[in-house]
Amino acid sequence: MKTVNAFLCIFLISVAAVSGAAQFSQKAYVEGELLIKFKDGAASSSAARANGEIGARVLERFTDLKWQRVALPKGISVEGAIARYSSLPEVEFAQPNFYYYLQATPNDPSFGSLWGMAKISAAAAWDLTTGSPDVVVANIDTGIRYTHQDLAANMWTNPGEINGNGIDDDGNGFIDDFYGWDFRFNVSDPLDQNGHGTHTAGTIGAVGNNGLGVVGVNWNVKLMAIKIYSSSGTDSTSAMVINAYNYIRMMKDRGINIRVTNNSYGGCPETCGYDQATKDALDAMGNSGILNVFAAGNSGTNNDLAPFYPASYTSPHILAVAGSNSGDNNVFNFGLTSVDLAAPGVGILSTYNISNSSYATLQGTSMATPHAAGAAALLSADNPNLSVASLKATLMNSVDLLPAWTTLVKSGGRLNVNRALRNQTVCSFNLSQPSVQAITKGGFYSVNVTAAQNCDYSAKSNANWIVLTGANTFSGNGTVTFRVTVNPTIQRSGSITIGGQTFNVIQSRS
Repeated sequence: MKTVNAFLCIFLISVAAVSGAAQFSQKAYVEGELLIKFKDGAASSSAARANGEIGARVLERFTDLKWQRVALPKGISVEGAIARYSSLPEVEFAQPNFYYYLQATPNDPSFGSLWGMAKISAAAAWDLTTGSPDVVVANIDTGIRYTHQDLAANMWTNPGEINGNGIDDDGNGFIDDFYGWDFRFNVSDPLDQNGHGTHTAGTIGAVGNNGLGVVGVNWNVKLMAIKIYSSSGTDSTSAMVINAYNYIRMMKDRGINIRVTNNSYGGCPETCGYDQATKDALDAMGNSGILNVFAAGNSGTNNDLAPFYPASYTSPHILAVAGSNSGDNNVFNFGLTSVDLAAPGVGILSTYNISNSSYATLQGTSMATPHAAGAAALLSADNPNLSVASLKATLMNSVDLLPAWTTLVKSGGRLNVNRALRNQTVCSFNLSQPSVQAITKGGFYSVNVTAAQNCDYSAKSNANWIVLTGANTFSGNGTVTFRVTVNPTIQRSGSITIGGQTFNVIQSRS
């Protein structure tokens, strides 16, 4: 039985455009609530019995993920409730409803130029493409000031929704989700009240060649506003994040061409940040074909030793981004195995939300992340056929290799979007054999996988008698090992999905 009893402790942003940094006392999780994953599903009778035994009330069901959000009865602490739920056989996981906080640091207002665009060779990339309105980037943040003069033309609008008519025109369960959705207040208007989300949106896709303000990595793109924070930027929770991920996945599956998410937020290191409920929702989104770009954190620590979630989850669809300054030096978190590449993150000028024409200079991995997310969107515009694995591998394999980064990030360098466009990696995963014949008494087996450098993939058993014994996520060439249990029947067959390929396992007496 697994439980997550960790606590998030993440840092609030301070910006030059705001006088002084807000002081607040951060809470790790929502008091009086819990997130529960039930083996038989969120709507099962066993889930109802478990809640009845503890006296909890269901607030929300994430049915396809098997999770519930429940309100605890008075007199039971979150810790006590976790212990009680974890002792029940029908419960797979029990965890707090964690708070999520924005990831950025105080900035220096003297940095006022778009040096980051020059550093990643954006101008040379724009000779090939300036982006496409067919590509959608979901910016999960404080919302976006969608009326901003440098963003309005690049805002995504729901083609199946009539704005403001109070009707769920497209039947997706959200009324008037025209620009996206506000999951913090559960309303249709994702207007930014903080500034952080407007800033990250501008780096991804401020309109280019319009004679105004700044330009994003994409001159043309569509920005979906996904709001999970209020004006304080300190109060998102696991449930809000899960709902945001589920909405994006739903819209992707309904035909909206969402290729990338930008996630400029993060959590505590080591034991205080792992959130299984959020990871399940994140993996489901990645499995729908979305590259998820995450900030690596700002504390200057090694994520290999002190994981920083969600960036540190071992999921093939996550690109974790460190932050560099104008001298290509590291100033934030790093990790030779857990952080993928660096991008400009100090003194970044972009759009802001004080008015429809305002701009501000911020710093942090929050600012580095949209450079990489924007690059992934630009790459998607140039080659719409690239898979998530190919997008990620291309960005990693085309970095500027720099001595300062060779021991700090997996790729060994800093983002170069021009080189990415001109040197694309197309990932394919080739198995050494299509199947294996297992003997009756079972045993240990393996299959080799051939893949290009930094092509990431996962392995998943589709039968409970086929048990993966080693890692279940891989990068490049790898070996998937598994155990086949004793065969209680004459013959049975199952499979393992490896990088989208099916590997068959047949067990019989012959």
